[in-house]
Amino acid sequence: MTFKMSKFLCTLPYDRVSAAALIIIGATSMIALGQSQRRAAGIIYFTNNTPADLRTFPIEILGGANKRLAMTYPDEHFRFAFAGLRPGKYVLRLTWPKRCVLSYRLNLSKQSMEQITIIMDAECAHHNGETNDLPPS
Repeated sequence: MTFKMSKFLCTLPYDRVSAAALIIIGATSMIALGQSQRRAAGIIYFTNNTPADLRTFPIEILGGANKRLAMTYPDEHFRFAFAGLRPGKYVLRLTWPKRCVLSYRLNLSKQSMEQITIIMDAECAHHNGETNDLPPS
């Protein structure tokens, strides 16, 4: 079976055209997927006496009805990150075990948020158990 392609449309052989089309489709799919994913990342600070067990503090992303969608712990530099989130509105919950639970509205509808800064001891003194907007970074 032979395919005739107009010389005005393309001068490449049919198999090269197919390969090029697949590469273009694959690349645009990857770009579209990347644009539909969001990231939330930040760092936890303490103004005084950082607890030795800070790396055990759970950090969660909650969806509707406060359903846990993801959980992580701070790294050795007290940073945290969530990747692969769908655009939408969430709650970011940070727990200082047996001391404090902080909850923040997290709007990832339009863009990722990668500069979240939580000064945990100060926030716990004023907002324990409440759901608030994220503090300015």
